[in-house]
Amino acid sequence: MTGMHSVTKGQREVIRQLIHSVLIRDMGTFSPQRFKEWIKAMDTNFRKASLTLKFKIHDRAVHFEIKELRTGRTAFRFSASTHVSFEDRDVVMSVEEFSKQSF
Repeated sequence: MTGMHSVTKGQREVIRQLIHSVLIRDMGTFSPQRFKEWIKAMDTNFRKASLTLKFKIHDRAVHFEIKELRTGRTAFRFSASTHVSFEDRDVVMSVEEFSKQSF
């Protein structure tokens, strides 16, 4: 985790927990609804540490980006090694993302 020296101990801990969780979890076992619930729970933990968790699914690979809420600076970015069995459009997380979808 290069570049992690500039974040607080609490922030490093929630990032470490996410990375550990992604490394031991097979992303292919998630349904769109379970993935959405898992992301919401993880983002709640991140917000407590003044961070936000963003994700993007591209070609069934999940890419995570962690940003500081206060500055908007990207603190860490990585991709899961296993793929999900659904597409990005199956996991709509906000009204803004929903309105961008093409039907």
